[in-house]
Amino acid sequence: MTRSVALVVASCWASALVAQEREGGTAAVFERFADRVVKLQVVERGSGAKSSLGTGFFVTADGRLVSNYHVVAETVANDRYRLEWLDQNGIANPARVVAIDVVRDLSIVATDKPRSTFFTLDRSALARGSRLYSLGHPEDLGLSIVEGTYNGLLEHTLYPKIHFTGPINPGMSGGPSLTAQGAVVGVNVATAGNSLGFLVPVDAAIALLDRSADDADLPFDDLIAEQVLANQERYLATLFNQADSSVTIGPFRLPTQPADFFRCWADAEREDEALFEFVDHRCSTDDFIYLSGSQSSGIVSLSHRVVISRGLNPLRFYALYTNQFNQDNGLGWRPEGDVTEYRCRDDNVRQDGLLMRVSFCVRRYRKYRGLYDARVKAAVLGARDAGVVTQLNLSGVSFENAERLARHYLGRIRWASR
Repeated sequence: MTRSVALVVASCWASALVAQEREGGTAAVFERFADRVVKLQVVERGSGAKSSLGTGFFVTADGRLVSNYHVVAETVANDRYRLEWLDQNGIANPARVVAIDVVRDLSIVATDKPRSTFFTLDRSALARGSRLYSLGHPEDLGLSIVEGTYNGLLEHTLYPKIHFTGPINPGMSGGPSLTAQGAVVGVNVATAGNSLGFLVPVDAAIALLDRSADDADLPFDDLIAEQVLANQERYLATLFNQADSSVTIGPFRLPTQPADFFRCWADAEREDEALFEFVDHRCSTDDFIYLSGSQSSGIVSLSHRVVISRGLNPLRFYALYTNQFNQDNGLGWRPEGDVTEYRCRDDNVRQDGLLMRVSFCVRRYRKYRGLYDARVKAAVLGARDAGVVTQLNLSGVSFENAERLARHYLGRIRWASR
């Protein structure tokens, strides 16, 4: 056997050993910890039919589970549904939600079954590139284990999330991601496909578990409103505080990227023969707070459409500009049971030599006191060949913060060279 052939054989043998060792490690993790992970299912009371499912994992001797809030949300929001957990034999047992953190998408679920085995949650440092094992019930196919890589906390995000390189499929939400030694690092929460997964850091689960010691019934609607309001007070105070959060488009100086956790995009429509052009600029948060299957909160977005004439007469330009202002591009339709209809206040506003037509609209959340969706739309007046339609959308905010941020936003709209 030549030396080169021997090296190839040795390399293949080493690769096979590594693969075999990895398989053995994964099998050992599954065998050791699988009994601590269960399927949670939401059942419609009238029909007994399964409505949705997810995963939970035991964290106390008295049988408490950690899961995501979005896994159990329908049982919190609607009496039509009940929550069950399935044991290793597939037998359904009753469960109830005793604590929630809607901002971080976590819940604590109580069962009536004491446990001899459970995960003990603790904070621990972990190096990027460390191997993790995610457990859950993907697509209701049975308990599964997935290998992945810990890539630390995401940068420029509103809520702390761990970047996990591994496939977290629907149904695995609420399951644990852990080290080979059984240390839970995070809770499966979301995926962007292509083995791009996200985990809620274990610190948030520890804090919620500590707050769930009292097993009394909780006023969940009031608690949800309180959590969302407290959260929006925190992040709205940071918006538009950066000195360079403005962009020049045509003759206008406009607000952009209100904070680091926003993403911004731009585009333009310029056709050679057209008598006008559009330039679009948009920014939005990637994060949102799940309240129910039909309602989310914590979303902030802004958009500008600059309209520039390249030969339209004033009458046709005014008609085009008015049409752009009248288009409805707000926060979208939601069921009447979730929110009221929008109520709007329209006015002409003059500031710093600039005249704007402004429409300020709000709609109230029916179940969650003190929460509103808001949109402020403005069109700059006074130019014969250029205009901008700008809009700020807010969800899950107090009325006072909606008004304050609307004024702040409009105050950052200026002529670029006047």
